Amino acid sequence: MFKKILVGYDGSEGAKLALEKALQLSQALHAEVCTLWVRGSLPHYPETVDEVEEEREAAGSFLQRVTREVLAISKRIGAEVKADSLSGHPAKSIMSYAEKNDFDLIVLGNRGHSELWGRFLGHTADKISENAHCSVLIVRR
Repeated sequence: MFKKILVGYDGSEGAKLALEKALQLSQALHAEVCTLWVRGSLPHYPETVDEVEEEREAAGSFLQRVTREVLAISKRIGAEVKADSLSGHPAKSIMSYAEKNDFDLIVLGNRGHSELWGRFLGHTADKISENAHCSVLIVRR
């Protein structure tokens, strides 16, 4: 059935739930699991050079926190997971990464950090479920 599972992970409660479900599923199917955090692009027109550096540092700190969370959840469940990150548009990056690396299932929470804007512009999960090359599991709270 599913051999490679990609979890879109942004540290939100929905993402944590999605990771837990993906890890439980991976144990039953003997599948590989990888999480992917996608950092939005840096400002196109920063006011200062320091602004770009501050954004990089904040992103690095957030990635470290998210990676610790992923490893703690996987340890609690007793399953292995690989963690990765990219920069770019979240939906496009997740779909591209999944296709390039032959994932056959993408698991997402139904709401991430962009909950307010997602109501108006469409959620990452909506975009991925409509356009992904593989199956998509959306985990609801």
